[in-house]
Amino acid sequence: MFSAHKVDDTRTVDTIAETYSRSGTLIDPHTAVAVAAARAEAGASQDSTPIIALACAHPSKFPDVVERATGLRPALPATLSDILERRERLAVLPNDLDAVTRFIRAHTRRSGNF
Repeated sequence: MFSAHKVDDTRTVDTIAETYSRSGTLIDPHTAVAVAAARAEAGASQDSTPIIALACAHPSKFPDVVERATGLRPALPATLSDILERRERLAVLPNDLDAVTRFIRAHTRRSGNF
């Protein structure tokens, strides 16, 4: 019912490079693991069911790895160009399910507090 694959760092970097070479698309390391696992599964399976690998992050989140793989350093998208200057917002909650549930309920869009 389920299959699992492991992908090491070398295969991850190689997958980033291969994907860019084949398609001109830069992918991040997490997406590269999904793509490499999908390719391994497709190669190991006699089934012709399509496999979908979802992109998990923007390549600019991991510029050093993407640059090592492709020679290109991905730029931040324009909408994130000021991300390092933005105010960080966080809430520290106790390790308690009821507290987390109350927080989520109090801060959902429906309550108008989000």
